Amino acid sequence: MIRKTLIIANILLFLTACAIPFTKDASLDAPMDRYVQAYKQVAHDKDTLDDETDAMESALRRIKNRYVDEVNIDDLIEEAIKGLREERDSKLSPTTRAFNGMLASLDPYSGYMSPSDYSRYQESLDGRFVGFGFRIEMRDKKLTIITPLKGSSAEEAGILPNDILTHLNDESLEGYSFPEAIAKLKGPEGSHAVLTIVRADVETPIKLGLERRAVNLTAVEFKADGDVGYIRIHSFNRKTSKGVKEALDHFDKKLGTHLCGVILDMRNNPGGLVTSAVDVTDQFLEDGNIFAAINRGKSFSNEDAEDGDRINGKPMIVMLNKGSASASEIVAGALQNQKRARIFGQQSYGKGTMQTLYDLDNGGGLRITTGRFTAGGGASFNGTGLEPDILDKSKKGENDLAPLARAGAALNCTLSVQTATAAQSQ
Repeated sequence: MIRKTLIIANILLFLTACAIPFTKDASLDAPMDRYVQAYKQVAHDKDTLDDETDAMESALRRIKNRYVDEVNIDDLIEEAIKGLREERDSKLSPTTRAFNGMLASLDPYSGYMSPSDYSRYQESLDGRFVGFGFRIEMRDKKLTIITPLKGSSAEEAGILPNDILTHLNDESLEGYSFPEAIAKLKGPEGSHAVLTIVRADVETPIKLGLERRAVNLTAVEFKADGDVGYIRIHSFNRKTSKGVKEALDHFDKKLGTHLCGVILDMRNNPGGLVTSAVDVTDQFLEDGNIFAAINRGKSFSNEDAEDGDRINGKPMIVMLNKGSASASEIVAGALQNQKRARIFGQQSYGKGTMQTLYDLDNGGGLRITTGRFTAGGGASFNGTGLEPDILDKSKKGENDLAPLARAGAALNCTLSVQTATAAQSQ
């Protein structure tokens, strides 16, 4: 489906925004003078001075004009200067330390990517990255594992959702901002580290040796299970929408008119590209709102569905849990509020903010929160999550097919004997 070009330009989440020139802002002169003087005292590479300080000035303009709430530039510069002078991790460049300090004062989701990190991030949008192989977020000031990735060293080592990461090579990660912690966790392919995790119901912290590997992300998995079309979406990247289209084509070929309904499984899906989430949602809606975004009290982006429900109104179940966040909540919230699907499982995480990514003069990337979401015309889910229509909690040690079997029963469709038997055998 062809999306509206103008709206797409406004709704990019984690996608490079077009470079829009700004006129000179005199209000930034004094703060930038202070920053430049502080930078000169810390950094000794004169060749990069202009690019690095221009990157900070460009970031300040973006934040002043685009951040979701009003900001105090003087306060931000003070945080940036504190970061410059931070000696806790001398491996980080002065610019990275400055941005980390400044952006951590805004919110947990705004951040800076150095040129090398930014390049790796762009690769991740195509489904590939190098790392230990887990999705992680900062929750209550604790680095919390959302889920390990298939084929990763994290999965092989036995890391589980909700594990708390506390140490890297016996160095405490307490007190680090989320961007600082992520920077410390990164490293070249093939390098090793020892991670210490705290797990619920386990008294002693667990130490695990992991290798950083290239991981190819599988955004979408699917199968025809009995007369049910099952789609598992792990993340929203540039390949997700295509994967869902392939799934629906497969159901058309395999089941045709015998398709009873669809289960959309987004458990432990932390989100990703909003454009991808919009395209996925639109495949199941004839019309109605998908999401709206608000900046400083005013709506600045509104996306509605275009004609064409690929499954012609067949019933849907959306599976969520506490690890479902952001773009996955947009999809689920739109389908729930438009009465197109019921949510099955647990209350979702509640990340209802939009982050937009901008290029910087030094080759890095600036990610800032630019809006708060609503989905399907409903209330904001930020900080609250989405309530399930059908509450279901996975039982410890149960077969992976058991929750799917219960979701299929709620859909009132016929699953395969293998799946149906899984729930009965617990």
